[in-house]
Amino acid sequence: MPRTIPIPPPQLRAPELTTWTLKLRTITPMFGGSATPREVDPNNPVRVASVRGHLRFWWRATAGAQYASAEELFKAEEEIWGSAEKYGKVALRVLEQSAGQAVRPSELVPDRGTARTGPMEKFFLHPFNENRSEGLSEASGLKSVEFTLELTHTLSETEAEHLRRAVRAWIAFGGIGARTRRGVGALEVTANLKDWLPATPDQLKTWFAVPPQKEVHHTTLAGAVICLGQPRRPSNTDPYKGHSAWRELGRFWARFRKGHYLEDPVTGETMAYTPMAGGKWRDHKTLLALRPRQERIALAKPFYGLPIVYQRLGDSFSGTLEAVHSGGRRMASPVILKPIAFGDGSIWPAVIILNAPAPTRIRVNGEELSLQIPDNDPVLDALEADEPLEAVRKAAQLQGFTQEVRL
Repeated sequence: MPRTIPIPPPQLRAPELTTWTLKLRTITPMFGGSATPREVDPNNPVRVASVRGHLRFWWRATAGAQYASAEELFKAEEEIWGSAEKYGKVALRVLEQSAGQAVRPSELVPDRGTARTGPMEKFFLHPFNENRSEGLSEASGLKSVEFTLELTHTLSETEAEHLRRAVRAWIAFGGIGARTRRGVGALEVTANLKDWLPATPDQLKTWFAVPPQKEVHHTTLAGAVICLGQPRRPSNTDPYKGHSAWRELGRFWARFRKGHYLEDPVTGETMAYTPMAGGKWRDHKTLLALRPRQERIALAKPFYGLPIVYQRLGDSFSGTLEAVHSGGRRMASPVILKPIAFGDGSIWPAVIILNAPAPTRIRVNGEELSLQIPDNDPVLDALEADEPLEAVRKAAQLQGFTQEVRL
């Protein structure tokens, strides 16, 4: 006798899809980002894989503060973005690309900067300059790249908010292509500005401030410090929208890398930046004095990113400094120098100091040593800073980046 099933069979429901569409444009030139190192593809400058990589980093930087270990973070990231074993919940498409205009580093600052000004924004583009010793010609970039990004997801409300925060952080603090931590390929949106661009510096705190973990295992925005300079109103004569702000950041970083903050023993005034003068950090002298089988070394510059390559000039130190950790030889700089686009059309030069684990070991020309902060570096002393990242913040204040936002 046939039986009647008392309830109807379950209905298969497709997951609800949500789509966000962003219209984006670069406000500084874009370099790199293609499958070929140093090159940008003029026919396809913005690749989905590149955008996904940037967004995953900023998702980790914004959502990552709530996870106590790298293992917990990876598990949560896999749920959102997928892995080799699992599909993610976010799909990306890049549409309607416009490559803008071609530009080379030598065209941005044609005279390489004067003896008074220094290289300005070209200081950030050294990987794309001509390198005769390696047989590399000058690389070409693109100005005013425009594209539409479509994000489709099946996220919960909480997960979607984390994704929104990551996209906002990518636009505010990141970019597209290579060298985005030095302001290359900086972005703005050209539609729905209030959804994606901050209205004021205080809104950066509203969007991104979350309580940090007590111990930092991975780079986060939680606990970061943003030092803002004076806002710029781009003019019709600017070669690109972020020109003035990016140039100011180039001046700041060129001076900082030289360490030109010492006090004149005669006048008592802080020395001005002089491009032709030598560097004041003690690192170089310390490296020259390095002994065989030395176990530890005190340096400042490795805390700003690795590797560092010293070129041979006469009897000076030459060689490569590399990171020593499970992720390889590189350590991304915890300092971001970035023109940030705001909703009112202004561009603010920003020095962003991320909350990141400090390096503890370093490899100098293949020899591994324990790394520590110098006790008596003249630049740290001049800036009255106890550690290298505090020196960045104090130097930024000294150079006019006085509005501070703590996340």
